[in-house]
Amino acid sequence: MSGPPVTQQILRDVENRRAQSFPVTRTPTPSPVPPTATTVPTGTPNPGRTYATVRRVWDGNTILIDGGNSVRYIGVNTPGAGMFNRPLEPFGREAAERNVELVEGKQVEIEADVADVDASGAMLRYVYVDGVMINEVLLREGLAKVAPLGRNNRYASVLNQAESEARRTPLNVWTLVTLTPTITLTPTITETPTITLTPSVTETPRPTSTPFLLGTVVRLPTPLQQIFQPPTPTRPGPPVPTRTPLRLGP
Repeated sequence: MSGPPVTQQILRDVENRRAQSFPVTRTPTPSPVPPTATTVPTGTPNPGRTYATVRRVWDGNTILIDGGNSVRYIGVNTPGAGMFNRPLEPFGREAAERNVELVEGKQVEIEADVADVDASGAMLRYVYVDGVMINEVLLREGLAKVAPLGRNNRYASVLNQAESEARRTPLNVWTLVTLTPTITLTPTITETPTITLTPSVTETPRPTSTPFLLGTVVRLPTPLQQIFQPPTPTRPGPPVPTRTPLRLGP
């Protein structure tokens, strides 16, 4: 406190009276609650499935389980996350981190299909956590695309439907711009065919007309003179007497 001594004393008295009127109530320290034991499934897995514990997540679609076996999710192709000599691709890290959230350190159920392993020796499986298929989750969230299924097509409709929903929204990998290759057409030179016209009718050229002048004597060819020559007038001769036939006898 600051100020004259009288003022300081007044402030102390006010504080003392306030403390007497409103005593400080101490909150008791709560007793620690014993931790709840984590239940580990000890029952029998679903038909066709076996239990496994995920020791490590390699990337978005490959995990390491107990026993040292790697498991690859059937029908799931996530972007590269820098593992297995694959470059880091867009959404590859997000897919791997999501896979860690879903399965790492957990007990999962794995289910085989027709083909048991892939070319690299990894086990091909459907992976479940609490009855939810992780393969479908990654596709539905747009963190993967459907990989070629081959003979492992037991849940092909489920996986394709999940991919279609993410693509329609779109989500994550489906938001990336896909460049459509431009097709450049090479022009082809087409020669123009030469058209030769064969005359079907030979027309006789018409004579060139000469302007007609008054007082000009036009001489026509001999055949035309005969056509256009006016006939020579003939004078009528004396009438020929009509003779009465001679009758003989009475």
